[in-house]
Amino acid sequence: MSPSGRRMGEGRPAWKRLLLPGSGGSPRGRQGGGAGAQRVLLGLCVHAWLWAASGSSAQVFNLSLSVDEGLPPDTLVGDIRAGLPATQQQQEKGGFFLSEDSDDSPLLDDFQVHPDTGIIRTARRLDREQRDHYSFVAATLLGAVVQVEIQVNDVNDHSPRFPLDSLQLNVSELSPPGTAFRLPGARDPDAGLFSIQGYTLVQPSNLPEDPAGPFFQLRYGAPGSPPSLPSSSPLEPLDVVLLRRLDREAVAAHELQIEAWDGGLPRRTGRLRVELRVLDENDNPPVFEESEYRAAVREDARPGTEVCRVRATDRDLGPNGHVRYSIRSRQAPGAGGSGGTLDDAAYFVVEELSGVVRVHRPLDREAQAWHQLVVEARDGGAEPEVATVRVSIAVLDVNDNPPAIHLLFLTEGGAASVFEGARVGDYVARVSVSDAEGDPEKEGEAAGELDGGLGVGSVSLTLEGGEGAFVLRSGGSPGVFFLCVEGPLDRESRDLYDLRLVATDAGSPPLSTEETLLLRVADLNDQPPVFSQKHYWASVSEAAAPGTMVLCVSASDADEPGTDHARLRYALLPLPALCNPETPRPPAECGPSFSIDPESGVISTTRSLDREAQEAIELRVVAHDLGEAPLSATCLVSIAVDDVNDNEPVFLKQVYNATLPEHAPVGHCFLQVSTSGLRIKGRPGKGWRRCKFRKDFFCV
Repeated sequence: MSPSGRRMGEGRPAWKRLLLPGSGGSPRGRQGGGAGAQRVLLGLCVHAWLWAASGSSAQVFNLSLSVDEGLPPDTLVGDIRAGLPATQQQQEKGGFFLSEDSDDSPLLDDFQVHPDTGIIRTARRLDREQRDHYSFVAATLLGAVVQVEIQVNDVNDHSPRFPLDSLQLNVSELSPPGTAFRLPGARDPDAGLFSIQGYTLVQPSNLPEDPAGPFFQLRYGAPGSPPSLPSSSPLEPLDVVLLRRLDREAVAAHELQIEAWDGGLPRRTGRLRVELRVLDENDNPPVFEESEYRAAVREDARPGTEVCRVRATDRDLGPNGHVRYSIRSRQAPGAGGSGGTLDDAAYFVVEELSGVVRVHRPLDREAQAWHQLVVEARDGGAEPEVATVRVSIAVLDVNDNPPAIHLLFLTEGGAASVFEGARVGDYVARVSVSDAEGDPEKEGEAAGELDGGLGVGSVSLTLEGGEGAFVLRSGGSPGVFFLCVEGPLDRESRDLYDLRLVATDAGSPPLSTEETLLLRVADLNDQPPVFSQKHYWASVSEAAAPGTMVLCVSASDADEPGTDHARLRYALLPLPALCNPETPRPPAECGPSFSIDPESGVISTTRSLDREAQEAIELRVVAHDLGEAPLSATCLVSIAVDDVNDNEPVFLKQVYNATLPEHAPVGHCFLQVSTSGLRIKGRPGKGWRRCKFRKDFFCV
């Protein structure tokens, strides 16, 4: 207790509830009859007196008391008189009047205050977390006022408690060390030392210690990190920090026990169970059960025949662990093969889900005895992991191979063609035959020609078709022949030959192979252009504007269409100008007045025409192809210029002078006039007339 005094005018309490002497410490007893009315009246009078006294010069004394929470009812708290000076404690014999200091003060619910003695006791067990402070005012009949403050002392009666008993977090197994995962902090209603003082990560006692160290550690109350909420503890934020990489395939989930503890003795604790589920990431590639697979298959196995089965597993979950198989293409041919146009992957196929390798195309051991495949296993991740394994497949021999024919064209560019100008004996192609049951290169010399065919060892080769234009000749080595020109070739007569090569072995029954050869006859520029007409006729009006189309000449070329040998260009050959001799003109006006389109052959005017200067025009047109040694042809074009009335008559002289004898007889002609274009029209003067027989003479 710590009493202190101050003047009454320094503060005015709100007198709302009174305890009068003799009330037994309870203001809530029922008053009966006139005694009750008198007590109420007395209370009102005292209340008015205290209010008036508050403005007087009476002193106010302070009394501070404290009591621990949780003590049983009727526990002594203190004495109001202890707040008065020692000199006044003996003088005050009349008890106290009490007033609560605020509207919500549950003073008289939680304490018993004796109005006569001033003894304060608890009415029930106190809870600091519900209310930690009480305040009221007590006044004596002599006017002394005591301001009483009761502080409820905290005891460690609450344990830390998390908002959840358990929590589940999802953590990617690719999370880097140092990643923090936020946890909700615990709460403890106690204060001071009895509140939460720290957190501990409790390791399960039944788990062996990991030599690599723990995966997680706790971090709380980081420097510089403000609490997530204004009411949060300074120990927040609370984080679980990852110390090293997780591996879902090794441990799919981690269970942690987070313990919060306070500072009491003994200290109280609260726990949060945290389950960290490790989310699967595509961090594991598929793994084949074997490092290499070996299998064998007969060469006569049909497409779809099972050869072997490969199997790979992936430790990841879901799509990340679903494995699909495929064969990597574009591989080099396997050992023991003679090489072909298809790689090993073209002969086999693997089922995408089961990993069963099956035959995809017919096999030929003599062409390739071993096949090397690379099978891929790919998981279904967004960025899939891939594993590969080698599959070696041996092709088992079956004696059922017909002879083989191999063609190598010796023409330019290696195409199946021959120029129409090829001479007799020229080589077209090299043909070789072989039997898978024996190497023809090691079986002796050719057996010679038999029934139009050639043989090598036990294999014969014949040529069909061609109508005598081609022939097979021995190449000097076993199994080697040459296809040669035997007769003249003309592409314009025949541009394609259908030849058939037949190779037959000596087996029983014999097996044979046919090779169809479409041999194209390539074009040479040996055909000149040909005009549809040797002489073209046309006419055009002399009033035609420049650019007027007159006619179109046309030529064709029998060489191969679409080539330069058949593409034609037209041009005009210059000819001497022929003008009307009666009408002298400048030489330039008697020159060429036409042009020709080099591609279409359309002849058009280039300037205005004048029939009076040139009545007829002859042009010579040449057509030539675009071959390296171009061929050409010519034709004649005659163009007549049609007349239009575009000229007025013109006298040869502007003035005619004549003399006439005065006694000239009638009919005497004395003047002749002439014009270019039209006849003379005029009226004779008085005393003369036109000559009867010659209208361009004037007579008397």
